[in-house]
Amino acid sequence: LLKINDKVEIEVFNHNITTPENFEQMKQKILKGGKQKESRMDLVISCVDNYSARSSINGACNELRQLWIESGVSEDALNCHFQLMIPGETACFSCMPPLAMVEDNEHTIKREGVCTASLPTTMGITAGFIAQNVLKILLRFEEITYYLSYNSRNEFFSRTRFDPNPECKDRN
Repeated sequence: LLKINDKVEIEVFNHNITTPENFEQMKQKILKGGKQKESRMDLVISCVDNYSARSSINGACNELRQLWIESGVSEDALNCHFQLMIPGETACFSCMPPLAMVEDNEHTIKREGVCTASLPTTMGITAGFIAQNVLKILLRFEEITYYLSYNSRNEFFSRTRFDPNPECKDRN
């Protein structure tokens, strides 16, 4: 992105965002932006590996009405997805968690003896999909993708848009 536009600011936020202090710090980063200026972020891209962190990002982005992209790779590393969240317009993470996540307790989701390490190819595919969609969003060209999943075992793609659930407790 910097090669395309040297005015772009990319800032990594590498903290446990499920703690109250870091949650508030994350919200301030979203509102006040990067290192050189005091302006709101355009887009949050989450690269987290657990349900609690995703829920924290969802809570902050819903509260601040912040655009964000959630992504993930399945336990067997053969499936991946990303989902664009637009508060008030699309389903949030609480309305529509990834189809593989059926419980909100990550300790019961992880199974004994299952390798949760991702295949580099699956991670690369996910990153490529996200990067393409980020460019579409930020540069405002072409049609954006709201939800895309890929099943590498069957070479199957699914693309759709999920509307918000009017009864969602986390939705603004």
